[in-house]
Amino acid sequence: MTAPKVFIVIGPAGSGKTTIAQQTAKEHNAAYLDKDRICGRLVEFALEATGHDPTDRESNTFYRENLLPLEYQTLMDVAGVNLRLGRSVVLDAPFGAYFAVPDYLARAAEEFHWPPSQTTVVRVQVSQDVLRERLIRRGLERDRWKLAHWDEYWAAHGSLDCAWSGVQFLDLNNEKPLPIEG
Repeated sequence: MTAPKVFIVIGPAGSGKTTIAQQTAKEHNAAYLDKDRICGRLVEFALEATGHDPTDRESNTFYRENLLPLEYQTLMDVAGVNLRLGRSVVLDAPFGAYFAVPDYLARAAEEFHWPPSQTTVVRVQVSQDVLRERLIRRGLERDRWKLAHWDEYWAAHGSLDCAWSGVQFLDLNNEKPLPIEG
């Protein structure tokens, strides 16, 4: 039996990471794990229950300090279960809060008991203009803050400079037109 593989698809909202992640999962017969589908409804409920706007995560300190870490812990835990079953995984999430932590993946793999596996980080890149146009076109409520604070959003999330060690990086320019997705 060959060791399962880990594909982590990163990029800002609207870059096309979901489309790329789903294609990768299909090509490799891997489990597709989307952070927002795994945790999104619970996070929105928690934000509303605590009096916060459920669509604003970027400027919300409560979310960033309390809920975001739980989302990623849950994602990494579910990935670990699949990997221990011998199933390759594709993780679809921005991960930007952890880019500057070189041993982030090694620590997560240890904490959630990942077996030895090859990890490829797919950085989905698009220009600022293309990204902004995609967010406008898809018209989602969760993009309202991003568009209203575009320069701040792009400065924080436009770069995919990731310091993770022990991984292979694959850069993918995704400027081609994409279908509008939710």
